[in-house]
Amino acid sequence: MSIILNKFNKCVTRHFKFTALYSTQTHFGFQTVDETEKSKKGSVMKKHKVLRNKWKKIRRKLRRQKIAVKREELLQKQEQNRLNSPTYQKWLKSQEEIEEFEQNENERIAAMQYEKWVEREHSAIDEWKTIQNKLEKIKQEKAQKELLIKLEWEKEQKKIKETEENKKKKEELQEAKNAKFIEEIEMYINNLGPLPESINVSTSTRPDQPLCPFFSKVAACRFRENCSRNHIRPGISNTLLIPGFYKNFELNMRYEREFDIDISLECDEKEAYEKFYEFFEDILVELRSYGQIIELNVCRNQEIHLMGNVYVQYRSRRHSLKAYRNLCGRFYGGRKITAEFCNIPSWSEAVCGLFFRKMCPKGKNCNYLHLYKNPGGKYQSKPQRNRNENSSHSYRENKHNSIKTERELQSRTSKEKRKSSKREKRSMDSLSQSEKLNTPKWDNTPDRQNKSSNSLNWDSDDD
Repeated sequence: MSIILNKFNKCVTRHFKFTALYSTQTHFGFQTVDETEKSKKGSVMKKHKVLRNKWKKIRRKLRRQKIAVKREELLQKQEQNRLNSPTYQKWLKSQEEIEEFEQNENERIAAMQYEKWVEREHSAIDEWKTIQNKLEKIKQEKAQKELLIKLEWEKEQKKIKETEENKKKKEELQEAKNAKFIEEIEMYINNLGPLPESINVSTSTRPDQPLCPFFSKVAACRFRENCSRNHIRPGISNTLLIPGFYKNFELNMRYEREFDIDISLECDEKEAYEKFYEFFEDILVELRSYGQIIELNVCRNQEIHLMGNVYVQYRSRRHSLKAYRNLCGRFYGGRKITAEFCNIPSWSEAVCGLFFRKMCPKGKNCNYLHLYKNPGGKYQSKPQRNRNENSSHSYRENKHNSIKTERELQSRTSKEKRKSSKREKRSMDSLSQSEKLNTPKWDNTPDRQNKSSNSLNWDSDDD
């Protein structure tokens, strides 16, 4: 404080000296000065204001300092009084006790929590140990199971290898049997050995049931494998059936007429026979190359099980087997050929005799064979049905004869009949003449009663 007061006194003395000099100069008339002196006086006045402001500031500061010193003294007195007062001492003691109590409680709680944490840690360690033991047991069980699975897999692999080896052996044996069987068949076909016994075995669909009348006559049934009667198929015979071999627009007209009534105008009888003759000449060359043909019939039925079926009857089973071997698996007209052996006891019972006279009462639903007429009647027997039969077919035949004839007479005029007959005769004559020129002598229509086997070494093979 003394240092500050000394500085303040110095400043005040300087200020008063300056003001005294200035007042004496103005009192003695030294007011006539230059412009430079006026500028000096202005700067002196400015400095006076600055010094004045500083002095005020210092004075305020001193006042604040005095007030602060007094406040500090009061506070010290109050603190001393408070320290000396017994109530304050009691309060301090109570606060210390409270703090000690809180500290002890916190320590106790911390100790309890630590104990609990230790217990939890021990329990967690025990649980971890139990889990580890369980995991070890599971690993051991898993390892045992894997071992068992591996052993079973090895056993299965051994079994599979054994089965594969057995299969290979069986396949090799089967291949050897098949090769031997094929050799026997080749020898039989080439007239160098007897017929193998394994091929001459017939199969039946329902042996406990009676025979299917239509299948036994025609070798085809509309119910096929779902028929309730028995179908017997021979292992080998002299007759081959090629189902669905012939395809023509006329045969599919049954289903197309339901949507188009005038579809019959697209296919005439003459056009149908022209296409059939082309097909007949095409297959005849191939079928004659396998052996002597006795019967060759192409079905004209529109039923699915008979549509386009081709029946070929050879002189012997050797020829039919050769044809079966060479035809199966081949393609004709973009379609795969499938052939099968069949038994037809008599063609007169299988063929519908009323169809050629256009008097069949069942029409498209007939289950007997409606055949195309071969050119020149080659390889085709005339149907001779027994008129004394008591079947429904013969009964309907006698019943509808008069009705059919009347309708045909009314529908066709005599001129159309003459024209159509002349055209058919011309086409038939031209085809028969070309066949006579191209075919060998032995391939003409054979005599059915002459069944000599002079060219064969094995008489037991022939039918």
